[in-house]
Amino acid sequence: MTLPTEQEQMAALRAAYPTPDDLVSRMHRELDAFGAVIRAAEPHWNTVQPGREWTPAQELEHAIIINEGTGRLVRLLRSDKEIRQPPQVPGEYENGKRQAPASTIPAGDQTPEQLLERHAATRDLLAVAAPADPGRTFYHPFMGQLDALDWLRMAAYQTRHHRQAVERGLAALGGAAPVR
Repeated sequence: MTLPTEQEQMAALRAAYPTPDDLVSRMHRELDAFGAVIRAAEPHWNTVQPGREWTPAQELEHAIIINEGTGRLVRLLRSDKEIRQPPQVPGEYENGKRQAPASTIPAGDQTPEQLLERHAATRDLLAVAAPADPGRTFYHPFMGQLDALDWLRMAAYQTRHHRQAVERGLAALGGAAPVR
């Protein structure tokens, strides 16, 4: 299996979310849908999803952990504060699938209400317009150097990806899809 290059992945993200305004609009919709999935997942909260390694509680917490970090990082990139780059250690793949960095592994011990609170706190950090700024970037283990706009594109994509994974898991478990 040949994995797409960083450049191919970025081209796809930029095509999916072409402008800062489009991204903000789509981010609002995605964050609303994600919140609905948190509520819908409660009946199967601690059940491992078919074909997945995590429960809905873990999958949703993982996405929120990433969004919290991305929100803080975007705020830094949009500021005039100094940016200290992390070591540029590439992310790991297993069977063609990205592996979650250790800092994003969920405990899975939070209630839907707790995750809804954390999720709500990320909205103002993620649903912002950020212009492209190749002079202010931060290293992403799978995508290389990204500016604030590209980090937000990644957040929108990963929020959608994990939401859809939980929706598929809930459907397989006989759960209802959230109403949108």
